[in-house]
Amino acid sequence: MTTPRQRAIQIAGATMGDLVDFWGFKSSTGRIWTLLYLSTAPLSADEIAERTGLSTGAVSMGLTELERWGVADRAVLPGVRKRHYRAETDIWGVVRRIFRERELRLVGKARDRFQEAIDLLEAIEEPTEEDRHALERLRGLLGLATLGYSMIETFAKVGTLSLEPIRGVLSRGR
Repeated sequence: MTTPRQRAIQIAGATMGDLVDFWGFKSSTGRIWTLLYLSTAPLSADEIAERTGLSTGAVSMGLTELERWGVADRAVLPGVRKRHYRAETDIWGVVRRIFRERELRLVGKARDRFQEAIDLLEAIEEPTEEDRHALERLRGLLGLATLGYSMIETFAKVGTLSLEPIRGVLSRGR
């Protein structure tokens, strides 16, 4: 029989799984992290598999992914040889780290590609109206990507973000 606490952990784990799935991570990593986060003590991979219903392979891959992103780490328990894991509890730190390592790279790549497209159009000796139109729109996209990069970079460093600067860039693209 499931206790209210166990059911609450299942609900929270499924919810976190849905959230991280939306952001491109496997939902199982969200379930594992939630279990670790809500646990009062570090857990072994076997305990995680038993409590989540995930296979040992899925737990192993999930723990590797969580460690890689710095959202879980191994805990050393005196006299215990089996590996145990605990969640990083600084949630804002985790979010900022992921933004810095993943989203910043993605937006930076988009910015570079928009610039590449602009360079191609600017190199046309006799641009058509369509070329000029595309160039103008691409410059708007480059401006948005540059602003997005700056905002993500600021958020990753400071932990706060204002969306006000986006309004002007978005309205210019009409």
